[in-house]
Amino acid sequence: MIPILVTSGKGGTGKTTVSVNLAMNLAERGIKVSLLDADLLAPNTHLFLDVNKERLREAGKMLIPLKVGEHLEFMGLGVFIPKGVGVALNYEKTADFITTLLKFVKWSGDYLIIDAPPAAIDVNVKLFKELRGRARAVVVGEPHPFAIEDNLRILDLLKFFDIEVRALVLNKYNMYQEELAKQVMAEYEAHAKKYGFRVVKIPWEPRLQTQTVPELFDELAEAVVG
Repeated sequence: MIPILVTSGKGGTGKTTVSVNLAMNLAERGIKVSLLDADLLAPNTHLFLDVNKERLREAGKMLIPLKVGEHLEFMGLGVFIPKGVGVALNYEKTADFITTLLKFVKWSGDYLIIDAPPAAIDVNVKLFKELRGRARAVVVGEPHPFAIEDNLRILDLLKFFDIEVRALVLNKYNMYQEELAKQVMAEYEAHAKKYGFRVVKIPWEPRLQTQTVPELFDELAEAVVG
């Protein structure tokens, strides 16, 4: 199983939207996909999916992931948190929770897509260490010049932990002023040559506010599994 980290230099970039739609795109190709929500700041990946929390099962000491479709399974932090209940987790508990979901869920996918916490926070560092040298990564950002530095930091951190960056997603690309977006795109393309990743533009699409649109993520899927 190949882990694919979906991360970002800061929060609010659309990381969860990318994670879910990428997973569904691969599943529609007949690829067996596991999806893990490891974002403690906003563990809401389950809201995109029609999953029943009551159907959590165990096999020995392993948790059985929730079945989403023929080729897609899911497990995440949000499954364990009741709706409307505030949960304060410190670093140790959060890191242990994420490690448990990595190691003690009976994953069956060829790829494990991980909706990771944003930015270079301590929990993300723990996750990167855990997957050192064996994961691929997708960095999600927006075509705004102030976001470039944040994403360069996360790219450098991924490189430090020997995690191969396959793509940088410029999300909601057509929402930004055209000349500004082109300027940002050009700068990312220069870094793409250095790091060897692909820059993928995802347009703002109203349907993505309430549903998945996996066909918009074909180029990203090909970058990840190619």
